Amino acid sequence: MTDHRQAPATARNDDQTADLASNLYEHVRQLNHATAGPPSLTLPGTAYTILGNLSAATYGLDQVLDQINRFFLRELQADRLGHDQAEDLADVLSRHGQVLVEARQHARALCAALSDAQSIINAVHSRATHGREAPPTIEGKTPVDDAGVAAAANDFPRPITDPTLLAPPPTGVRNRFIRTRRANTTEG
Repeated sequence: MTDHRQAPATARNDDQTADLASNLYEHVRQLNHATAGPPSLTLPGTAYTILGNLSAATYGLDQVLDQINRFFLRELQADRLGHDQAEDLADVLSRHGQVLVEARQHARALCAALSDAQSIINAVHSRATHGREAPPTIEGKTPVDDAGVAAAANDFPRPITDPTLLAPPPTGVRNRFIRTRRANTTEG
């Protein structure tokens, strides 16, 4: 049975910090099973959300890797480290730092690639076809009761910057923080 405990908001010791990494692995494993197909992956909007969250998670890995490297450098400077085979710690941590720099570059590239993948499917939506059932309905609702949800799903996902989702500003007032998307037109 899988442990579904919530991780503490802030780790208070090394064991809780290690548990956070363990929980990350477990969540990825569960996500692997969930994305294998129906019933847990049936809507493009779900894939869109997953890609966005994976992008955000990989963005955060860059900071984690940098902080681990800084930890070792602080500990080395404070003379609190040793090596089981008596290797030169400065050399070992230099190689470690170089590998983490490379890992951080990969994490940033993965973050960008996942963000691009999410953007590419931004306008993709589900629709019922003759050979395929419509997405599952909300439990206890008939397809007729669920018609409004299905119609809304056809328009999802829409970016938060979509002008139709924003309330129009009062007449004569322009908010400098609201930017609308320009149509894909050729400018000459």
